[in-house]
Amino acid sequence: MSTVLIVLPSLARGGAERHSVLLATALDPTRWTPHVLAFGDGPFRADLEAAGVPVDVVALPGGLRSLRAGAAAVRSAVARLRPDLISAHHVLAETAVRLALRGAPLPNITWKHTYGHIGHRGLRERLFERLTGSSVTRYGAVCHTQVRYLTGSLGLPADRISVVQNAVAVPEAPAPLPAGGPVVLMVAAMRADKDHALVLQAWPAVLARYPGARLLLAGDGPYREDLMARAVSLGIASTVEFLGVRDDTEALLREAHLLVLASYAVECFPYAALEAMAAGRGVVSTDVGGLPELVDDGVTGRLVPPHDGDALGRALLEGLDDATGSTPRWGAAGWERARRVFPLDQWAARMGDLFDDVVAPRRGAAALHHERTPS
Repeated sequence: MSTVLIVLPSLARGGAERHSVLLATALDPTRWTPHVLAFGDGPFRADLEAAGVPVDVVALPGGLRSLRAGAAAVRSAVARLRPDLISAHHVLAETAVRLALRGAPLPNITWKHTYGHIGHRGLRERLFERLTGSSVTRYGAVCHTQVRYLTGSLGLPADRISVVQNAVAVPEAPAPLPAGGPVVLMVAAMRADKDHALVLQAWPAVLARYPGARLLLAGDGPYREDLMARAVSLGIASTVEFLGVRDDTEALLREAHLLVLASYAVECFPYAALEAMAAGRGVVSTDVGGLPELVDDGVTGRLVPPHDGDALGRALLEGLDDATGSTPRWGAAGWERARRVFPLDQWAARMGDLFDDVVAPRRGAAALHHERTPS
C-alpha cells in the first residue's frame, strides 16, 4: 500500500478543492492511503473526517512569509508521513510543494483546473512554470481540451501531461423534475469571466414566454452588487434570487429544471455541469474549455457561443420547453451520460493507475538498488 499527500490551498468550497476531496475520499484504500494538508479550513473538512481521511490544517501568515511557511509545512508532513507521492492543487499548494522538494525530490503531480486566465495571471503562471516546472514529475489535466492550453499557452511538455476527466457520484435514478413554475439555476462565483451579466441579459426573453420563471444565482464575489443593480435596471429583479454561497447544490438542483453556465474564459470541466447531469437536469452552457466534452449538444443540453445573449436566450427557452414538456429528454440523457461516461468509481480507479504510473520509476530504481546491495 502507498501513501499520497494531497496538498491544497484550503478546505473551502471550490473546484480544485472539490477535486482534492473527491480524490482523498474515493481512492481505493487497499492501493493508496491519502493524507490531506490544507492551508485554510472550511466545510470540506467535515467530508474528509466523515470518510476517515487524516487532515492537517496549517494556517499561513500571509504575504511572502506564506510561501516559506507553506514549504515548511510540506517538508514537515513529508518527514512525518514519508509519502510515496505528493498531489498538489492550486498555485499556492504548487509553490509550497516545489519549494519543499528542492534538493529532496519526490514523485509529485500538479493538477491544473483552468483553461486560460484573465489579465496578468497567465503571464505569471507561464513564468512560474518556466522557473520551477522542472521539479514536477507529472501534470494532471481534467479534460482533453485542456492539453492545448497547457502546452500552447503555458509551454508544458506534452509527455508529462496526463488526462483524467472529472467525475461525480451518480445516483441510481435522476431526480424527478419539480412540479412548480420553471426554475433555472446558475452555480458560479460572481466574477467577470463567469458572465452572469449575459444570463441577466437573456432572461427577459425567457420571461416573455414563461412569466413565472425564476432564476436562482448561487455564489458570491466582487460583481454581486453590480449584478443586483443590473437586474433592477432590466426590470427582472423580482424573478432573480441571489442566494449567496450555498453548500446544498443537490437540493438546489432538485428545485431547478435547468442549469446555465455562461463563462467566456477559464472554464474547464466544471463540477456544476457534472452535478446537474447526475441529477437529471439539462445544461445550457457557453461553448468554452472542456464543456464540449461534457455536454452533448442537442442531446443533454445546448452549447452556445460566448458573449451571445440572443443565442443563450434561445437555448434557455429550448431547455425549459424540454424540461416542462410531456416527455423531457435532456435531463434523462444527461443522467445516462454521467452514469456511463463519468462515474466516480471508474475515475478513482484511473487516479490509482495514474499514481502508480507516476511513482513506478522510483519504485523500479529502489528495487534495482535493493537487488544490487550485498546482504
